[in-house]
Amino acid sequence: MTILPVIELFALWVALPVAFFFGGASSTPAFVSVPGIIFMIAALVFSIYSYLVFFYMEGRLPSIFVKLRKPVVSGPYRFIRQPQYVGYSAFLIAMILISGKYWLTVFCTLAVSLLLVFSYIGEKQVARESEEYYSYMKRIPFLLPHRGKYIEFDYTRSVPWLFMATSLVVKLLVLFLVPSRVKNAGVLRKREPFIIALAHQTHFDGPLIFYSTWRYIRFVGTAIYVERLKLLLGFGTIPVRRYAVDTTAIRQMLSTVKAGLPLGIAPEAARSWDGKALHVKNEIWKLFRMLKIPIVPVKFHGIQRLWPRWANIFSPGFATVEFGEAIDAYDPELEKKVMAFLSKRDATFEMPYRSYRHIERLLWRCPECGSVSSIKGFHSGFSCSSCGKSWKRPSVNEVIDLHERIKPGSMGLSFPIKDRVVFEGREVVGIIMEDSMRIGTLLVPYSSIRNSSIEKNIEPVFGTTGEMISFKSLNSALMWQEIVDFQIKFRIKRSDYHTELWG
Repeated sequence: MTILPVIELFALWVALPVAFFFGGASSTPAFVSVPGIIFMIAALVFSIYSYLVFFYMEGRLPSIFVKLRKPVVSGPYRFIRQPQYVGYSAFLIAMILISGKYWLTVFCTLAVSLLLVFSYIGEKQVARESEEYYSYMKRIPFLLPHRGKYIEFDYTRSVPWLFMATSLVVKLLVLFLVPSRVKNAGVLRKREPFIIALAHQTHFDGPLIFYSTWRYIRFVGTAIYVERLKLLLGFGTIPVRRYAVDTTAIRQMLSTVKAGLPLGIAPEAARSWDGKALHVKNEIWKLFRMLKIPIVPVKFHGIQRLWPRWANIFSPGFATVEFGEAIDAYDPELEKKVMAFLSKRDATFEMPYRSYRHIERLLWRCPECGSVSSIKGFHSGFSCSSCGKSWKRPSVNEVIDLHERIKPGSMGLSFPIKDRVVFEGREVVGIIMEDSMRIGTLLVPYSSIRNSSIEKNIEPVFGTTGEMISFKSLNSALMWQEIVDFQIKFRIKRSDYHTELWG
């Protein structure tokens, strides 16, 4: 049955126009042919848009040969029930005007009429079995929009045009910049809602999901990031506020699931700096179980060495996107199974990075002598300006080991630690102490800090009882988070402290 919509598409848009309109010279005057060409292009664009909307929502092309499952209430389908055939009719009219073969009007009218009759019969059959589609038929006109008769746009049930446009562009870019192999994509073909749980490593993650599927997926993103990049709202992204019970976001997720759409969630809630999986908070697992839909884990192989979080630019290369089998939300081993898949061995971790520039954001002190801010990265490696030690093209796994070696708890620290930071538009001195930190003249005791995160890779953000304190570190944002988090979690021993590093 899947081939029938393709046959219909070919017959309508290729075979019939070629048979009817090509061959023989046209004597149509310019004042008729020029508007005809414009009208034809507009009709073609409208039809393509209609087909894409249907495809992203239903996973197949609209066709008189395939029974409808439910109404598509997105794009032009919010105003009329058969926009693809309205666009096709307009396309044929434009072809008649351009070709000057007005006698073909009879044949084209007959072809379109048969198409619409079969479509209407198919709708009536579905309406008899589906109350949802019956209500849709009563509310939305068949071919021509009527004033006041439409369905409001809603991200929970309508694919945004920006999502489709971005998806198509990204597919082309990934094809040329990061040619990727997709494994086990068949798990995404089921039309039931599910959660895509992705290992969050680099900025490639989202584009690779776009590349791997033609489905409309509502991604869940950090509110502070979504608010800064308003474009993400146009994709249908659900903003979630960190370290709080965001009831608005939960309602959006539930509505999206009810509409049968998948959600994209990074369980770790942050990108890994060195490629290792981060801690997943218990609240995420509670959310997965509350949504009551299957979880499909996805692992990206090969992208860590192309665009690590600490780098400014990406390097072209090859990647693999691997989808795991769906895991039931009620599975008692849900956490274990998801994390086992996200932590799967990546063979490319035995290879060196493409470049080591800006690795000092990750290795904020020397793994050999412990000097802070002494590492300098270059294309083929990095070295310490204090002890002279250098590393030539270490593998991703070797860099992970070096990063583990410099973490607080693995190597001693001498306080205070100074850094130059930009705070409230001015460059000031930042000082990390044992029980507090100072940003310029602002003293922040660790006892007042509730949570931490990093935005834009260079901005440590610390949430206190009354405000969010953020600044730009000229050395390493990760240095601030790792030291402050360690002091709060293991020196002050605050069990209520929220951090993505240790839970």
